[in-house]
Amino acid sequence: MKRRIVFVLIAVLVCVGAVSCFTSYTPMPDTAEIVDVLVLHVHAGDTAEDIAGQVDTNAVCELLPQIRARRLPSYHRGISEDCYQIQVVYGGKTVCFSLGEPSYAYEVTESMSPWVHKLSGSEKLLALLDKQ
Repeated sequence: MKRRIVFVLIAVLVCVGAVSCFTSYTPMPDTAEIVDVLVLHVHAGDTAEDIAGQVDTNAVCELLPQIRARRLPSYHRGISEDCYQIQVVYGGKTVCFSLGEPSYAYEVTESMSPWVHKLSGSEKLLALLDKQ
């Protein structure tokens, strides 16, 4: 009987752990800790234009909490051909959101790891940036 209870408890813990790993999360749950915002429009994957002066950065910050990210990172190489990159300082860390096809987020570090978190729910933010 004790073995069954232990087995059931282990199975429940494994299931809860798997669910928490595979469900998405919000990289920025609020806008209170955003210190700096840089918005770039990347053309053809190699040239970037700073459009922070043309974009309402307050509106960008308000839409960032609506973006969801996968908890488990995936391997990614290169930048999309035509995308927007939003770089913010949040909670003392620099986070970059690349919005295009595909959309992903990563923490900016010295090593610049190719592991990124794929994003969903960025349609409103992309529409705002496309208007500019």
